[in-house]
Amino acid sequence: MTAPPFDVLPLALGAAVSPLLLVGQLRTLTTPGSGVKLSWAYAAGNALVVAGWAAVGLGSGGSLPDRPAAGADPVSAGVHLVLAAVLLAIGFRSLHRDGGTLSPAPAPAGASLARSFTLGVALMAGNLTSLVLYLPALQDLARSDLATGPLAALVVLVSLITLAPSLLPPVLLVLTGAWGRARLQWLCHWTLAHQGQINSGLCFVFAAYLGRSGLARL
Repeated sequence: MTAPPFDVLPLALGAAVSPLLLVGQLRTLTTPGSGVKLSWAYAAGNALVVAGWAAVGLGSGGSLPDRPAAGADPVSAGVHLVLAAVLLAIGFRSLHRDGGTLSPAPAPAGASLARSFTLGVALMAGNLTSLVLYLPALQDLARSDLATGPLAALVVLVSLITLAPSLLPPVLLVLTGAWGRARLQWLCHWTLAHQGQINSGLCFVFAAYLGRSGLARL
């Protein structure tokens, strides 16, 4: 059986570093009158989009030639190099917009589950950085010729890592109560103030990673 391609995990970690998604979840959690139920609705909206991405990644990867166990992999190399260029473009755009970066509006008092779910769908669907890192990870998994069980387990793991910005804050709040809420409010303000730098830095780091990975597969 083909060895699991654990080199997809760095891509999942990069997809998880999303200031926009984190701020959206933190505002959902810390707005007066909101609760953990709304945060889980927001996370469910994120998860719905990631499930769609997974279907696209697995479907497109399955239509490509199998990933070779050793040697050159020009298909994967081309995908990684193109996506590295996309990340560079997103990174420079984030730098130029720093200081005026868009952010999710605070959840209004008494917001409904449906509204929180819709916000989660909208923010994840517009999160190009996570998409550009998540898709090649799923394509590599689809091309790895893994058995169904290990493949499904890695798809779930990569997806859960990608969803960490929306899954971890409500867990932290449940475990830590008022102390955790105060820390989440601080994290929300800090992330919002540095959103452009975080996003551009993420793009440049993982553009370099994808570029190096792509060249190594030629």
